[in-house]
Amino acid sequence: MGEKNEIERYAVKVHYLDASALVKLVADDSDEEPGRTAVRKYYETHTSMMTTSHCFLEALSVFKNKFLRGRISKDEYVNDVMTFINRTVGWKLEIEEIPILSDKLLSEAVTRIKKYDLDFVDCVQIVTILHGKYKIFCGDSKSVLITADRELAKVARAEGLRVWECTSEPPPP
Repeated sequence: MGEKNEIERYAVKVHYLDASALVKLVADDSDEEPGRTAVRKYYETHTSMMTTSHCFLEALSVFKNKFLRGRISKDEYVNDVMTFINRTVGWKLEIEEIPILSDKLLSEAVTRIKKYDLDFVDCVQIVTILHGKYKIFCGDSKSVLITADRELAKVARAEGLRVWECTSEPPPP
C-alpha cells in the first residue's frame, strides 16, 4: 500500500486552464472572486500548465470586455493584460497551438456544439484534451481541465475528462 501512495504522489499530469481560469490568475475585480485564490495558489505550486491558443485569446477578450463595460478602468485593463502576459507567456504556461481548420477538429467540435450547446472554444478545449499531444496520459497522470465554467465542467466530465471546477470544488492533488 505504501508503494501505491508513492506512485500517486509523483504522478505527472498536465493542467489545462480554460479562459475563465486564466482570467482568475490576475483579475482582482469582484467578478473573479469565486475560486480566484485557489486557482492562483494551484498555479503557483504545480507544474505542467497548459492552455490552447484559443483560450489564451479568449482570456484577453475577457479583460477587454471588463474595460468596455466599465467593470475595470483603463489602467486596470492595461495592468491586467500586462500581468497576465508576464505570468503566463514564456514562464509557466505552455500554449498549445491547434490546427483549427483540421477536418477532425472541426468535425469533433461541431458534434459537441450540437450535442451540448457549448460554444466553439469550449468544444475545441475538450477535443484538444481528448485528442491532443497529452491524450496518452491516464490514471493519476490523466490531464486536468481547470475551469470556472460549471456548464463546461459538466460537459467535460460527460466526455470522460478529469475536471476541477474551481469556484465550487476543492483543488485536485
